[in-house]
Amino acid sequence: MVGRVRNLLNRDGRYFARLVIPKELRPYMDGKTELRTALGPDYRTALKSLPGAVAVLQHKIALGERRAVEAGELSITTGRYPLSPSQIAIRDYQAQLTFDEEIRANHHQYASFDVGYEDGQPFRDGYSGKLSDDQLELLVGDRVERYRNAGNHAAPKGSAEWRQIARALCVFEL
Repeated sequence: MVGRVRNLLNRDGRYFARLVIPKELRPYMDGKTELRTALGPDYRTALKSLPGAVAVLQHKIALGERRAVEAGELSITTGRYPLSPSQIAIRDYQAQLTFDEEIRANHHQYASFDVGYEDGQPFRDGYSGKLSDDQLELLVGDRVERYRNAGNHAAPKGSAEWRQIARALCVFEL
């Protein structure tokens, strides 16, 4: 016996992807109680389109959740928006590039100092694994914590995942 397909709604021969919006997020989603996306009249096509449509709806709900967090209504769930250590490092690097470009565009003195080879030594030591957890925390701990608070990981300090994230940040900082 075949069961009902989750998140698939049939209304008068037309299929829809459907997700219910949690009550606490409804004020941040224009008061809506659910989100729907039309999938067409063909059952097979609707089944093929369903996972992608549900992912889009889940993204919309996640954006509503972020609006609620920004308004102070909810606290973010740690690990809710997981990223791999390399994805965290890439985001951090891109943010640094954006900040660097903004500074250089507005302050010509910023580019007037030299960076020496020895300035990168702590980051080389961090990447190679020579540094303790406390030393890594002094070096890049604020950034690891920033991504934890954003819900991108739930790794506690001292865990293998925390060290992996810190080491990846050292690579991109170098």
